[in-house]
Amino acid sequence: MSEKLRGIIIPVATPFDAGRDDAVDVAALEHNFGLWGETGVAGYMVLGTNGEFKALDDDESRTVIGTAAGLKGDKTLIAGAGRESTRTTIEFIRSLEPWMDRIDYISVLTPNYFAKLANGPALIDYYTAVADASPVPILLYVAPGYANGVVVPPNALTELANHPNIDGIKDTSPAMMADYMLAAGARDDFEVLAGSLSNIMTALAFGGIGGVVSASDYLPDECARLTDLYFGESPEAARRYYRILAAVAKSGGGKQGVASLKAAMNLRGYHAGAPRRPIRPVTPEQEAEIRTALESGLERLHNFQA
Repeated sequence: MSEKLRGIIIPVATPFDAGRDDAVDVAALEHNFGLWGETGVAGYMVLGTNGEFKALDDDESRTVIGTAAGLKGDKTLIAGAGRESTRTTIEFIRSLEPWMDRIDYISVLTPNYFAKLANGPALIDYYTAVADASPVPILLYVAPGYANGVVVPPNALTELANHPNIDGIKDTSPAMMADYMLAAGARDDFEVLAGSLSNIMTALAFGGIGGVVSASDYLPDECARLTDLYFGESPEAARRYYRILAAVAKSGGGKQGVASLKAAMNLRGYHAGAPRRPIRPVTPEQEAEIRTALESGLERLHNFQA
């Protein structure tokens, strides 16, 4: 079991400055890390879906990773690095050398532009080459909703889990979690992380140790309490708490993807700004709904008795 991955990981949102042509807002990112550093989360994942990594160029991506590396403290840092080819993925990972001593894992999304050709053998070749080249362990990143439907087949995962520099998989699919938990039995230290709040209870029930949860961007301690309850109190207490947390997350920041997530962060005192254009921010009416949901939901979460 990897203690570095035990608990809740924040999938860090990348703030942009609308007044500077949507430039990455480093000061806002530093502000957010200052707040998150005082919470009970286990760590951070930068340049994932909520980090809008597809909208950043390589220099901007390095700026985000460098900022996170300098502010991670004693928490785990996962850096997103997936590109559409083996060559460009490896080249980008090598370009992170100045911060590599502060990066715990590299997360690599499935290549997906040629979705029909991104099959099991192709993905085995891809991840094996990337893992061979990476100076730190990698985590496979499965997010079919954002990756043209591509997933890692369970039989491919079984083979990849034998690689000594592949330490786990983050699963954001709606239905693959149980298959992945069963397929990754070759190593005791290979972790299957939930990639969303919707599948974290399945992951925990199958022996998982945590997940990367969007709601933790704006509810970090509240999300961290879920795994604390599961491991420290009882799975039943965690399940009861989860039902409240999931309802709050769904109405409080989960309706419009990264747009509502950033709105919820702003309402909670974080500096998230708006999504990078052309994605539009929530409307004032939607923001008012998020505010109401958060206010009522936080009261229920904070009054929960195990």
